[in-house]
Amino acid sequence: MKNLALLLLASGEKSPDMRYAAGFSTPDDFVLFQTEGVNYAVMSDLEYNRAKASAGDHCRVLSENDFGGPDRMAVFRNIQDRFGVDGFLVPKDFPLYWADQLRAAGISVAVKEDAFFPQREFKTAAEAAMIQASECGAIKGFMRAREVLGEATVAADKKLLFHGEILTSEILRAEIDSAMLRAGMLPTGTICAGGPQSAQPHNVGSGALYANAPIVIDIFPRSQTTGYWGDMTRTLVKGKAPEIVKKAHFAVCEAKKRGISLLAIGADPAEIHLAANAVLEKYGFYTGCNDAGNFGFFHSLGHGVGLDIHETPRLSPGNRKKLVGGEVVTVEPGVYYPEWGGVRQEDLLYLDISGAVTDFTTVDDNLCVE
Repeated sequence: MKNLALLLLASGEKSPDMRYAAGFSTPDDFVLFQTEGVNYAVMSDLEYNRAKASAGDHCRVLSENDFGGPDRMAVFRNIQDRFGVDGFLVPKDFPLYWADQLRAAGISVAVKEDAFFPQREFKTAAEAAMIQASECGAIKGFMRAREVLGEATVAADKKLLFHGEILTSEILRAEIDSAMLRAGMLPTGTICAGGPQSAQPHNVGSGALYANAPIVIDIFPRSQTTGYWGDMTRTLVKGKAPEIVKKAHFAVCEAKKRGISLLAIGADPAEIHLAANAVLEKYGFYTGCNDAGNFGFFHSLGHGVGLDIHETPRLSPGNRKKLVGGEVVTVEPGVYYPEWGGVRQEDLLYLDISGAVTDFTTVDDNLCVE
């Protein structure tokens, strides 16, 4: 059997696996390999001192100068020779160019089909605390959104006005993102989608916002310090919500409560999703497709959050792998109808190894802002 070392070539900013294995982040790609259970990072002079100071127990930092300098193939050959490895096991997104170069040099390269570091799915208490801190940053952004909508006035045409200007999705997003930046978070595609745009779950929103219409606000910042993410969604209406929006909001909140209540060690993610969907159907919100497109609840109930915003486990009909404890997941039911918009509510929760569930999203589910 060949002795294959795990090999990564990526930046800590772009690769959650790299940040996890190294314990630090860089804007530029570097080489990290693992053999006999030990991680090694090969760093340039530019990053060597910082990497040494930041890596801690995550990995051992080596100087690129001792491994052939900036010549990447020389680095790979030195790793092979000095550590007695026959080749490398790489992730699915490993650069094709370098895989071809390695194979052309007679060095074995195989792709690891499953998760590169499967232990990332299960968070320690320390990791959970970092995610919770990021969620606190998201909450600060949301509270700013609620303040802005509270201060907004309503024009004769129902457009919202803020400081004398039309309040747009772009302006509301900027207010949210500014609050998160002050909290040490990196905003990433904050969603402020109003009216019919809110029926498209990943529409970030554009243009004027209106009174008496749903505004889906989905906030998912990454900590500038730790790299861990937060994730939350609330739906707000400035003024009075139409009856269909109030009914949808109530149903979605009940579905969220049901999903959260089922989070437990040994729980089946598919069954959690189906139970939440059953609540929505109980209130008449069915899922389907017509000439206007998809309607109802057409995404999974939730997903894992950590060094990536979407990671395992999925709370979806296709996942029957039971929860074991240590997972951080969202519970985010939603209903979407092109004719009037959508409603989504999302909390971020930690199922620890004792079976206790902690909700990191300490924000009420109130719909209307006067």
